[in-house]
Amino acid sequence: MDIRLEDLTGKNWKGASAVRASIAALALKERNAAAARDRSGAMRPYASVAEYAEALASRTCCLTLLAGAGTRWIKSLKAAADLPAEERPSWYDPGFNTEKPRGLYPVCDYIHNAAGRIPVAAYALAASDGLGFHLIVVRGWEAEIDAEILKPLGIGLQNRRYHTQAAPFGKPLGHGDAAWQCSDILNNYDYVIANFGGDANSHTTMLSSLLALDALNSASQASGAEPPADFLLPAAPISGAAYPIVLDGDGLPRAFGHQKLQGHAVGPASGYTNVGVRLYRASALVQKLGLFHGKYWNAECGYEIPGNDPEGHEFALDNVDAEFAAEGRARILAIARPEELTPAKSLDDIPAFENAVRKVVSED
Repeated sequence: MDIRLEDLTGKNWKGASAVRASIAALALKERNAAAARDRSGAMRPYASVAEYAEALASRTCCLTLLAGAGTRWIKSLKAAADLPAEERPSWYDPGFNTEKPRGLYPVCDYIHNAAGRIPVAAYALAASDGLGFHLIVVRGWEAEIDAEILKPLGIGLQNRRYHTQAAPFGKPLGHGDAAWQCSDILNNYDYVIANFGGDANSHTTMLSSLLALDALNSASQASGAEPPADFLLPAAPISGAAYPIVLDGDGLPRAFGHQKLQGHAVGPASGYTNVGVRLYRASALVQKLGLFHGKYWNAECGYEIPGNDPEGHEFALDNVDAEFAAEGRARILAIARPEELTPAKSLDDIPAFENAVRKVVSED
């Protein structure tokens, strides 16, 4: 029986993890089959996964979010600083400037296989490197990010751009708002990969997901049909997931359990959850961002989105994701590893994060 991406992102979603290593090759096969059927001549076949990935990279923006407030992080650093020196965790760096974003905090370096240390966010940026143009959302510290993360990774100035997230009420108002602020840039691309600077991301997961999303949409394009998916979410099995994915009988995500969303279950949770990486058709994402901003922005206080924390006045990408799911425009690709859901959100998370990235980088 032929394995098809349509099934692996639908009714046979559970089968995706077993062929994780073959997803990119399968996407190449289906993309080339679509090119052979395309009468317009707009699509051309690719000789290898590497050639396919390189072509997609020119059409993709990698949106990495480093501008979060990090309240939990700041509290954890202060708690460690208040302890007697002999009681502080061994991974605590007393010389770290607490004004810096947590993405610059030093951790074990498994990328260069060296005895040194690299910033937390180096892992997120390394995972997306080569998949598109880097658009990095920040609240300052660009010179440090360049020197401590991008230069050691070989990401040159021509391959990155910074966007400072405006905070009209004293703090950033969510990653949905950050993406909305970048809409004019995102509109120049066909795809957007969104990730966060504190996550243990996998290059394999990102690459396979990007190729899969494009191959799915190319198959429809070749037949003149509407692209089937605006949003693809890599997913991993997690016992007792805090943010479970709810699927319908066709394996399509219909709801996401998230404290910032007004949830209403449409069926039992799948036992899978997102790992912080999101992939979108850029035009569909930008349209949704504009709709949310236009409908829910209040110039006096920020966003007023039903179901979101009323005190935070934030706009989350999760809000956009939920609408794509409700409209049947979302897909999951259950190829992510549980280790990818090991974010460094507080100082106490650092040992688990280091262990996770060691495993993830080893596989990549």
